[in-house]
Amino acid sequence: MTEALQSLLAWIGAHPHWALWLLFGITLLDSLFIVGAFVPAALPLFAIGALVALGALELWPTLLIAATGALLGDSLGFWLGHRYGERLFRARFFLRHPDLVLRGRSFFTRYGSYSIVLARFLGPLRAMTPALAAAAGMPYWKFALADAVGAFLWACAFILPGVVFGASLGLAAEVAGRLASLLLALLLGLWLALWLTAVLSRLVGRLTAAWIPRLIEWSRRRRQSGHHGLALIDDEMPETPALAVLALLLLLVAAGALYLVAGTHLHHYPLRLDGAVFQSLRDLHTPWGSALARRLLQIGEWPVYGTVAIAGFGVLLALRKLRAATHWAAALAFGGAIAAGLYAIPLLPPPYHYFDTPAPGAARSRDLVLAAVTYGFLPVLLATGRAPALRTVFYAISAVLLLLVVFAQLYLGLQWFSVALLLLLFGLAWTALLGLGYRLHRPQVLRAWRVLPLITLCFALALGWQWQRLAQPRALPPPHYRTLSLADWLDASAAAPRFALQRQDAAGRARQPFTLQWAGDLSEVETRLRAAGWQTPAPLGAAQMLHWLTSSAAIGELPVMPQVHAGEHPALMLRLPLDDAHQYFVRLWPSHYRLDDGRPIWIGTVTRQEARSFHRLLRYPVATDFDPPLAPLVAALPDTHHRVHGPLWLLW
Repeated sequence: MTEALQSLLAWIGAHPHWALWLLFGITLLDSLFIVGAFVPAALPLFAIGALVALGALELWPTLLIAATGALLGDSLGFWLGHRYGERLFRARFFLRHPDLVLRGRSFFTRYGSYSIVLARFLGPLRAMTPALAAAAGMPYWKFALADAVGAFLWACAFILPGVVFGASLGLAAEVAGRLASLLLALLLGLWLALWLTAVLSRLVGRLTAAWIPRLIEWSRRRRQSGHHGLALIDDEMPETPALAVLALLLLLVAAGALYLVAGTHLHHYPLRLDGAVFQSLRDLHTPWGSALARRLLQIGEWPVYGTVAIAGFGVLLALRKLRAATHWAAALAFGGAIAAGLYAIPLLPPPYHYFDTPAPGAARSRDLVLAAVTYGFLPVLLATGRAPALRTVFYAISAVLLLLVVFAQLYLGLQWFSVALLLLLFGLAWTALLGLGYRLHRPQVLRAWRVLPLITLCFALALGWQWQRLAQPRALPPPHYRTLSLADWLDASAAAPRFALQRQDAAGRARQPFTLQWAGDLSEVETRLRAAGWQTPAPLGAAQMLHWLTSSAAIGELPVMPQVHAGEHPALMLRLPLDDAHQYFVRLWPSHYRLDDGRPIWIGTVTRQEARSFHRLLRYPVATDFDPPLAPLVAALPDTHHRVHGPLWLLW
């Protein structure tokens, strides 16, 4: 992922005009009449802002080109409104969606010229307001003046957050590229989940409204066929038999699909996509990322979703919503039966077992079906009888929770991607079927403020309890060392293949080579470095992080986040000050080798860093030299021997 980002930055640096033309095209399409309502420009503009922060594009030209594209697109819409007038809004699209025109007219009538500026931030209205303004007789000069202001503010509103994020991404990429890539991937996944939830919610609503009446009419004309196939949507027939049959069919389909994708008798190795997803996430492993994933994983564990299930059932009974409580129990019972049945399918071992990586501490991966049912059916109950916008909010919360669980399972190697996707789809399919039967058979409207507080409290308490258990110290296995003699270690041709030659970053970037190997107890190494003037760097605390927001802090006041090698933080970090803006920085990691006299061997880097400011938003240390001259530094160390093999220094 980091390699792809570096390649993209290099391409944009070599062809900045193409990137700016792409930006112009995106903003133009986003502003075109009708077309703009279907162009999701927010994410591309945010990404462009991040590229600005990373130095691939200039800030002010980017903002001006984005605003120009938006202004030109709006001007085309204004020309259409001026050319065709009210005939434009009698097109077939507006006859099918008359509410859009009514809302647009009402908004324009209420706010006048200000609506041109405000509409840019109001989704579908931004693609209609220019034409409505022209049809209402607004002069173009007045429209252009208001729209230029609105387009520039709109460009700033979507690009500048990306600039801020990109600046922080530049900081994180400098000191923790894996963590930056991980957070970026998670944010993009969350955005995609929310966008898909909103789109699918509207699409399913329209399809349901169009087809359900026809299917019910067909069912009532053919009672025998309806009894066996369409009782789920016919409110004059009981839905329980149909649900039982559908649950059994879903279990059979799920079992067959899982076996075809990851059955042990059909596959001796995971699918290429599964292996690629796991290896990509494995490249992003950090101690912090693993700790975050273990906490997110608890959302999908039975103590948490089971607590939510019990609390929801109790609340529904207390409110005397018996039909809702009955469907809630049916959702959990059949969902649990499907999950239990899937455990009988022999599947490939999970990635952590298959690739011999650390166990994530939980192995109930197929509980994802029941977690999806629990977190998916509650929004169905709450959204029944509510406005579309509120329904989307409920579904979006559910989508975020499930995405976090799936991400944690994939990141920790608990689940293959294809298996996780199938389990999630089967859980949501059962939720959709049961929700359809509930809504079409005398549903009960629930008030969220009476249902959610207790369920949310129980969810928070159960999750907090699980996190507290994770925080308890666990006995770690003793480290495993391989032994070398001093002569073998000093023999570069024999020792080099044993040790990592560069830090294993997200893409193994060659710009971070290991130039130092040191044999000795870590406390003794630290003592000798301190005797030569090396100091403890600024701690990574909230108070010290505030110095990142200044433009004049000395480099010694700026905290440096620990880098990661092979999923581990450095065992030692020290700085040697040069002046207020420059320093040397050493990091040492365990190599899992030791000499035959017991001295462990540490590997690491010595870099020269400079304090840099970016647009007065952030100031942080940047490594400017990964291979500085080490002879003066080594000469200052007391009682330390060394040998040099090219760029590699061996100390003992």
